[in-house]
Amino acid sequence: MKTDILEKLSGRVLLLDSAMGSSLLAEKFGSGLEAGELWNVEDGKKEKVRQIHQANVRAGSDVVITNTFGANRFKLGHYGLAGRVRELNSAGARLCREAAEGKALVAGDIGPTGEILEGSGGDRTPDEVRAGYDEQVAGLLEGGVDLFILETFMDVEELKLALEAVRAASELRVIASMTFQSGAGRLATMWGLTPEQAARELTEAGTDIVGANCGMGSEEMVQVVGRMAGSTGLPICAQPNAGLPEMVEGKTVYRETPEQMAEKAVALAAAGARLIGGCCGSTPEYIAAAKVKLGL
Repeated sequence: MKTDILEKLSGRVLLLDSAMGSSLLAEKFGSGLEAGELWNVEDGKKEKVRQIHQANVRAGSDVVITNTFGANRFKLGHYGLAGRVRELNSAGARLCREAAEGKALVAGDIGPTGEILEGSGGDRTPDEVRAGYDEQVAGLLEGGVDLFILETFMDVEELKLALEAVRAASELRVIASMTFQSGAGRLATMWGLTPEQAARELTEAGTDIVGANCGMGSEEMVQVVGRMAGSTGLPICAQPNAGLPEMVEGKTVYRETPEQMAEKAVALAAAGARLIGGCCGSTPEYIAAAKVKLGL
């Protein structure tokens, strides 16, 4: 029987992990010529993914997230890997589960397809996108995930299709997380949805946990969490970037230190966040610092 994350959340804050992408870049992945999810099966590389998961568990993560963010047929298709969706998701889940060694829950990671739905000005039908998510969900379930995290979505309608795919195949808990940006005096998704609207829509859609990730540093994420918390009775998940990215000598740099993010983790918890992790630019050191600062 799977451990219920909602039971673990009772009366406490849980820590998610740090950014897989940032750690892969540190391992010299990032040429853009291969999919990071391919590392889940390649000899000499899958051990690097395992080590990243293990480092987060040692740092204090209660939930570790599979290296499957872009493992859908659309994104993998850019690398000639559209036929390996189930394999790469299943392998990613198994690798994460082995690394966790029962010390942390394993969340199957599902990100956006990178396509635009017909109703949002694109040419992908809901059925096409939903079918893509169906096969990704199947692979993650085969690999043995404990729950799902649907993250970095900008279009709530696409997120709902991913949620439908999970609900059709499983009763496992789901974290549904959107990306917000600041501009013109307001916080909203690229499609104009406010944190309040997103929280309400996702609650009505039937997710178990709502949240926000990427797109901003800790300071603005505190605002998003507070606004979401005032619009739903569900637990809130927050995964800020380590500040906004800057280009320095051709490299992407994130300025927030582990100590600075840890300070903001306290503010995130006070604003209503029950699950706190890190997105772009964060490393296991950020999780370790947050654990200490939060007294977990």
